[in-house]
Amino acid sequence: MVMAAVLSSYIYMARSLARLANQQTLETEARRTLATFTQDVQAATGISGTPSASTVTLAIASAAGSTTVAYTYDSAAGTLTRTPAGGTALILLRNITSSGLTIYYYDGAGNAYASYTNYLTGIKQLMLQFSTQAGVAGNGSQTRIYQIASSRLVLRNRAYLQ
Repeated sequence: MVMAAVLSSYIYMARSLARLANQQTLETEARRTLATFTQDVQAATGISGTPSASTVTLAIASAAGSTTVAYTYDSAAGTLTRTPAGGTALILLRNITSSGLTIYYYDGAGNAYASYTNYLTGIKQLMLQFSTQAGVAGNGSQTRIYQIASSRLVLRNRAYLQ
């Protein structure tokens, strides 16, 4: 009986540690994603291409010239990828849940856009919202769903009032 109690305690602690490690990984990836997205949005002069709730391409001007950075959500893989023009794609976020990831667009007054295509010049703010979860439910290592949203980020290098 003592061995059964010790084994039970050991299994419980192992599952708890696995959940804790998974939660820490989720939080680290979320912080890195938000920091990178914030930095790119604040450096952006505008949006190029056709934005959607799952994809945005930011036009960024620098001393070296202008470039773009694309953010793409792949719902099948549950990943968010950052791809700079002429650069290597980097998966910023993994384990995105089925409720997914959404990019929201706003005008200078903070009004949300339901459609983006005809309003590229009016988009002045963006917000990124996602939920992630890691681990396996069957073995008890699955974390709770971790939901996070950025604040509304202003395209700082774009004329705010147009």
